Amino acid sequence: MAFSEKIKLLAKQKSAFRCCLCHKPFVEIHHIIPQAEGGSDKLENAAPLCSYCHDLYGGNPEKRKTIRQMRDDWWKVIEKRCKNLTESVDLEKFCEIQCGENWEGILRSGGIYLYHAVFEEEDFEDSVYHIHRLVKTTQDKYPNQRRFLFLDIDGHKNENGGFDHDMHELQVNFLLGLLVQFLTEIHMPLGTIKNEKAQRNDVPERIEIFEKLDQESINEAIDKGISSIWVADKDKLMTFE
Repeated sequence: MAFSEKIKLLAKQKSAFRCCLCHKPFVEIHHIIPQAEGGSDKLENAAPLCSYCHDLYGGNPEKRKTIRQMRDDWWKVIEKRCKNLTESVDLEKFCEIQCGENWEGILRSGGIYLYHAVFEEEDFEDSVYHIHRLVKTTQDKYPNQRRFLFLDIDGHKNENGGFDHDMHELQVNFLLGLLVQFLTEIHMPLGTIKNEKAQRNDVPERIEIFEKLDQESINEAIDKGISSIWVADKDKLMTFE
């Protein structure tokens, strides 16, 4: 037998959808001990690997112990990220942050799964545009269906190994501050967020970002007929109609 969809999704989520060896995105779940040698289809035998690492190390019996150790260490890193997010972000009880949850209920409940990978050359504005269009198009095509967003980020690290300003803002301010109300769940590198309120199904038609926060920008938004304004941070003004 192969890994169940539940096990595969759980293993990927525990790795933030990244390879447990090189930490690059786009992974498949590899049997550490092959099925032909009696390897199980349980989580403890599952390792999220990118295609390169799978080809390079996956078939080498001498690397099995190393793969398991590196997987466990990487899972601890992601678990710590989730804990740090829980302690540092005030969600005002709008969301619940969960890590390592049981996927069975999600898989049985149905819904639409959305995935977006932010590449190194993609900045904050590009990411907002792509994610917004993804969610809006899905709402239009599958009205009222529960939406689960999976976000991956390639690169965009600062000198301390954390995310740069744009990607921190994208996750904490844009996704948690605005978009989460239009989704059922968000799975991103900083953690898994479950919307505890009913998912809204009125995603705005467009989003605009102003590079400075001043009265001129506010007046410009009003002139365009934009009635609601969301402040991303002190440097950016994000609006939606």
